Amino acid sequence: MSFAVACARWWGEKGQHRKDAPDIKRFLAWLEAEIGHKTMLPAIDNNLVARLVATRRAEGVATATVNRSVTEPLRAILTRAAFWGQAVARVDWGEHKLAEAQERVRELTAAEEARLFAALRPDFHPIARFLIITGLRRAEACRLAWSDVDLDGARMVVRGKGGTVDTLPLPDAAIAILRAESGRHAELVFTYQVRHRWGGKIGARVPIEPDTLGTAFWRARRAAKLTDLRLHDLRHTAATRLVRATGNLAAAQKALRHRRITTTMRYAHVTEDDLRAALNKAAPVATPVAPQTESPAEIPQASPDKARKAKNNKSM
Repeated sequence: MSFAVACARWWGEKGQHRKDAPDIKRFLAWLEAEIGHKTMLPAIDNNLVARLVATRRAEGVATATVNRSVTEPLRAILTRAAFWGQAVARVDWGEHKLAEAQERVRELTAAEEARLFAALRPDFHPIARFLIITGLRRAEACRLAWSDVDLDGARMVVRGKGGTVDTLPLPDAAIAILRAESGRHAELVFTYQVRHRWGGKIGARVPIEPDTLGTAFWRARRAAKLTDLRLHDLRHTAATRLVRATGNLAAAQKALRHRRITTTMRYAHVTEDDLRAALNKAAPVATPVAPQTESPAEIPQASPDKARKAKNNKSM
């Protein structure tokens, strides 16, 4: 069986039914182009897999992306082909999986949040607040259209990475932000006011682009002296606050639209203060009890007969 045939069959049986199907489809197209349509399955060995991994890394993508786009789908296809009874080469997949750097989780404190918004342009406040409340990515918020929003039904359609489309509930705070933005633009939700002629007509409201939001955030971050804060940390803040308030990792996974719960597990951390508060709640501090000591008069004395018997037994 050729790789192209195996690829098509696996897509029909497995790939197209996955939540990340749009991404998988792109990964398979890349693999077919690199491996070759006519390449037979037994020819896909350690040497070829190592070359594929090296080629993908040379494209400058993250190690996690290399794993997701090369080794994982390729392994799934070859494993399925073996299930079909096809001959496949033995591949040491553990040798080809790249170590993935653990993404940091930076939460915005209440004091930092106040400093950030004090420095941020007011017309960018709604979208920044929305990111902190919902955990959307900047591009997802920037492309949010009124046609994707149902205020009465308290839900929105989010168009995410890789062409994914998800329907998510809207919390009350997010609805309040959206209602305040209603009427500013006919199509897109979040806009800003033009201040310079090169940006259009001065005073006009135009949609916020991801790069425009990034620039406004960078300026506010610098003015607020939050040099280690990234725009993506607003998403981390939303997730961390959700997990801290509910302890529900499944809810955070749904809100962030993670395909794997292992990705959401980075938010399972608790600070020392969180842990101490939880322990105190589970075991309230009790009033210390003074140690009890008996006075000589209170210590029971053995009777004379018992004392003589004990002495005789000891001498024996």
